[in-house]
Amino acid sequence: MQPAQAPKASGVADPRRWWVLGILSLALFVIILNNGLLNVALPGMMRDLDTGIALTQWIVDGYALVFAACLLTAGTLSDRYGRKRATLLGTALFGVGSLVALSADGAGQLIAARGVMGVAAAFVMPGTLSILVEVFPPEERQRAIAVWGSASALGVAAGPIVGGALVSNFWWGSVFLVNLLPVLLVLVAGALLLPESAAQVPRPADPVGAVLGSSAMVALVYGAIHAADEGWASAPVLGAFSASAAAGCAFAVWEQRHPSPMVDFVLLRKPAFLGASAGNMLLFLGLAGTLFVLTQQLQFAFGYSALRAGLAVAPLALAVGIGSALAPGLARRTGARGGVTSGLACAAVGILALGRLPGGYPAVLTGLVLIGIGVGLALTPATDTVMGLVPPERSGNAAALNDTMQELGNALGVAVVGTVVARGYTAGADARPGPPATDAARAAFDAAAGSGLTVAASIVAAGAVLTALLLPGARPKPAGPAGLAGDVPGQSVRDRTAHTAADTTYERAQ
Repeated sequence: MQPAQAPKASGVADPRRWWVLGILSLALFVIILNNGLLNVALPGMMRDLDTGIALTQWIVDGYALVFAACLLTAGTLSDRYGRKRATLLGTALFGVGSLVALSADGAGQLIAARGVMGVAAAFVMPGTLSILVEVFPPEERQRAIAVWGSASALGVAAGPIVGGALVSNFWWGSVFLVNLLPVLLVLVAGALLLPESAAQVPRPADPVGAVLGSSAMVALVYGAIHAADEGWASAPVLGAFSASAAAGCAFAVWEQRHPSPMVDFVLLRKPAFLGASAGNMLLFLGLAGTLFVLTQQLQFAFGYSALRAGLAVAPLALAVGIGSALAPGLARRTGARGGVTSGLACAAVGILALGRLPGGYPAVLTGLVLIGIGVGLALTPATDTVMGLVPPERSGNAAALNDTMQELGNALGVAVVGTVVARGYTAGADARPGPPATDAARAAFDAAAGSGLTVAASIVAAGAVLTALLLPGARPKPAGPAGLAGDVPGQSVRDRTAHTAADTTYERAQ
């Protein structure tokens, strides 16, 4: 039987499109759910596998780092060989990684399994959005993308609760076991219903660029994590940072000479794109570091069970929904600059409140609400700015680059903030592998967590300053017809003119 093909631009909508949306949303849900499940299981893993904070950082970052490193390459391969194939292959590989992880009897095996899951997620993420855009007509596409995005938010909200319930009643490996049912559903339903599609003129693979870019990211995160044991100024750590810088420079030189670069450097030269995507990266850097520390702090310092810790973190997702609802109105009044900067500043205050306000869980709740509202306020206008700066035929490249920076932010957040906590904890207690076992050790971990959260807040605050400098403000009321194609929330006439000129330059450069 021939594989189903995505409908061509004939004006006839695919009758299976809502079923397809359900499959794609479920695939996205399971790869987003995974980190939320894992965070609340970390104390149990540390206890059973006899690991310290540094190895725990690698267990978490083994997923986010490989995800970021493979995302651009996976998008290119899925365009060439078929998005349905890529999505189903990634989903199957995610199931294999979950099986290995749930039976892991050592930290090394678990880190390797998480890396496999990161590769798998890199193939799932771009394929789902590309298929969605293919099967939905323009008038329904925004609604479909909103449903697809809601699956991601649901994964964030459900992860800590489901993970806490599983760890409280079973063992930590059960957080990987729960992945298998949705993986099976996606594979069976996807094989039957997903249409196949590929780029009409696929981009050639760039293995040299992929290796150089991945090496730069891995060396950067390696240095940040190993600073926990070696110190920030130690020779191995400085060597890793130097290697990262060298690989990054080589990547930039190679890509600018490559006929079909993985990274659109014209896009990176646009202040609005750089501000929005870098602001997103710093926001997720602070958020990932915060959740990594907070879920452990609630169990170690507050004495919460895994389930109670998961429930304690859940208000964050509800607050993100509130912020997302408020974001469009704020962006209309203040432009992208006001919306994103306000959101980052709000999130920074919330993270700082987690680490500095006394009063137990009420202070934690206050901080989580502020963080969630800030994330919701910032994320929508930042993403709209990124996608509004490119014509539709280049939207995939812009999305992949933005997603890569976001996932790199996740990996660096765990690496940097986790290292600050690890160094503060070992300096304040007679630390050994495994979770804090004495009152003195728990107090030392609590103090170290406060320092780590302060660093996370400072990073997000730096993102607020960056976006205030680079993003466009509120545009004046247009003298002519409104609603010009390519408008960005808050983009001025001058910004739109520059955007058009940059697009013309880009096309001539090709």
